[in-house]
Amino acid sequence: MPVAVVALTAALLFAVAFGAERAEAQTDARCEQVGEAPSEATLHYLRSSMLCLINRVREHYGLEPLHYNVELRRSATGHSNDMVANDYFSHYGPDGSTLGGRVARAGYLARVNTYFIGENIGGGLGRAAGSPIAVFRSWMHSPPHRANILDRSFHDFGGGVSRGYPYGGGPAAATYTLDLGMRH
Repeated sequence: MPVAVVALTAALLFAVAFGAERAEAQTDARCEQVGEAPSEATLHYLRSSMLCLINRVREHYGLEPLHYNVELRRSATGHSNDMVANDYFSHYGPDGSTLGGRVARAGYLARVNTYFIGENIGGGLGRAAGSPIAVFRSWMHSPPHRANILDRSFHDFGGGVSRGYPYGGGPAAATYTLDLGMRH
């Protein structure tokens, strides 16, 4: 009987360990295929891959991970959609909209005393310029965008991705907006 109990216990421990390893791999899978072209991935996948890359690099530099925020996602998604729909690529909308106005309209600044916000925009056509890793690399090679990603003042983030790019490409392209924030 003890041999059977030992064998059953060993099998159970193996199953638990294997299950935990699979669960860990599943939660990190969104960072594993970040080179997908926009036409080959869902918007959710493109967005979550970008956010995963950002938290990975922050961890690498000993920074706290950023926390997903639905209001910042709403602001970022609206801005990406607007840039594609109205053929512009800027932090300022053709109607005069600003990051502060968009984030406030999304509800992120409701009932706060102090806040700090930032924004990165990027995008392009196909795997070489429109994949999450391509946009992330371009941000990391741009001092102001890199500074936003690695700023320890930011606590929250939300990403928005829209199919298409203001300069063409249709569904084979993507436009990304990353909104970052801290509020008290």
